[in-house]
Amino acid sequence: MGVAAPIIGNQINFVNIDFSFNAKEIEKFFFPGGLRLFNDVQLQCYALNNYPKNKLKSVGSNKNFPKGPKALIIPGTGLGLSILINGESIATEAGHLNIPNISDEIQHLLENFKKENKRIATFEDLLSGKGISYIYGFLSQEYNHNYANEDILNNLAGDAFCDETKILLIKIFAFFAKYVALITGSSGGVYLAGSLSESLLKDNDFLEFRSIFEKSKKMNKYLSNIPIFLISEKDLGYMGALEVYKNEIIQK
Repeated sequence: MGVAAPIIGNQINFVNIDFSFNAKEIEKFFFPGGLRLFNDVQLQCYALNNYPKNKLKSVGSNKNFPKGPKALIIPGTGLGLSILINGESIATEAGHLNIPNISDEIQHLLENFKKENKRIATFEDLLSGKGISYIYGFLSQEYNHNYANEDILNNLAGDAFCDETKILLIKIFAFFAKYVALITGSSGGVYLAGSLSESLLKDNDFLEFRSIFEKSKKMNKYLSNIPIFLISEKDLGYMGALEVYKNEIIQK
């Protein structure tokens, strides 16, 4: 079972909602044959072991499919990140890292967030569903706007603030992906998934994302050799669960 929470002991406490459960009690009443818990993005990351290459959409110019650690980033209600190393998926809570000063425009946004929330903004605060609404509100100074997140990203109303919101989100997303690649050494590729990734990145956004990702005076050559792929897959969690089943149960 994949759950959107850190897996620490038997008491599972969700981060973004006020909900918790005891794994042993759930296992006792509903799974007499045994229960295995994973972080939800950790489980989805297992799907990268055998994900069809022809279903991957290249973000920018990718030369090949190199071996090495892979990183899966999924923004949504929160911001999930898991790392695949030698076939094993490792869960992280990297979305809760504070956002550094990326640019003057983003710095103004971060200062406003800190003033309103009495804390420094994390990547998850802005690179998520709630972040889309907040950024639009900051830019337009209309925090009680009626736009849904889909309206902002698709900009059906022709609102300039919607376009600015998307530009900032892509910039924050690309910087997060860059930091992930540098920290984890994900030479096997950075993979972006989830409906928010698909909504943010269209074909004409790929070059901008890639440019921000690679921009570094010292590490440009390293970053330029890391492929980035967009995954359009609704059943990534099921595919990951099947990989775990095949590797840990069938082979044993």
